[in-house]
Amino acid sequence: MIVIKALEEQKAIFKTQKDELEEARSEIYTRKEQAMSDALIPYFEGFNPDVYIEVTRGSIYFKMDHSELNRRKELFTLYLRERYFEEGQRYDGVDLSYYTTSTKGDDEWELKRLKILGDAADVVLKRQHDLVDTANNTSNLFKDEFSRSYDQMNLINKGIRELDDKISTLKSEATLIKLSSEEGVIFDVPQHIELKRTYCPKLNRIRIIEVKGRTCTVEIETNNGYKTTETRVSIASLVSQVKHYNIL
Repeated sequence: MIVIKALEEQKAIFKTQKDELEEARSEIYTRKEQAMSDALIPYFEGFNPDVYIEVTRGSIYFKMDHSELNRRKELFTLYLRERYFEEGQRYDGVDLSYYTTSTKGDDEWELKRLKILGDAADVVLKRQHDLVDTANNTSNLFKDEFSRSYDQMNLINKGIRELDDKISTLKSEATLIKLSSEEGVIFDVPQHIELKRTYCPKLNRIRIIEVKGRTCTVEIETNNGYKTTETRVSIASLVSQVKHYNIL
């Protein structure tokens, strides 16, 4: 129990460190998105002043207030095309995503949208390579920070997994010893324990009285006080179930 407690305390320390790393990584994301926004929005200077431009995780969103909807409605979106599984720069192109619809001659909002869409298409046509280079150069500024963050996170996660394995093994061993003791395991609250695939009684107490290979014979007391024995119970399954009820 002392060893298990020490391991759980170390695991708690690792989890705190993991939370701190996740917060630090989130802060890197925030700084990167602001840097991407500062670098890419100037490519669209001179657009209609009613247009709102937002840069988020490799996407550039264009929106404009719609009086009938009483909210900002999306005009279209530019996506930086990412190279997920290849070496080299992260982005290699720009994709323009927009919806099509029939437009009435008096639909001022939609007609204005089409004009702004044309302006954006002109930027993509003439300056796509510059835009992609700017996005890659800005993204690369944070590459080392992200790499260090992921390396540290991998080490912490590895440490947590190793501690979980050790704790689980020790709990299994201690649970088996407890089950094999004269008293056995007495549950504070009756629990359902699956002894066979089709037999899952609610028990007050259970004790191993004989072991044969990977199975055992158990002595049980059900929640209504009935006492009996059950043979050919899987030891691994029994230990796996009982150890989760904090009986140590």
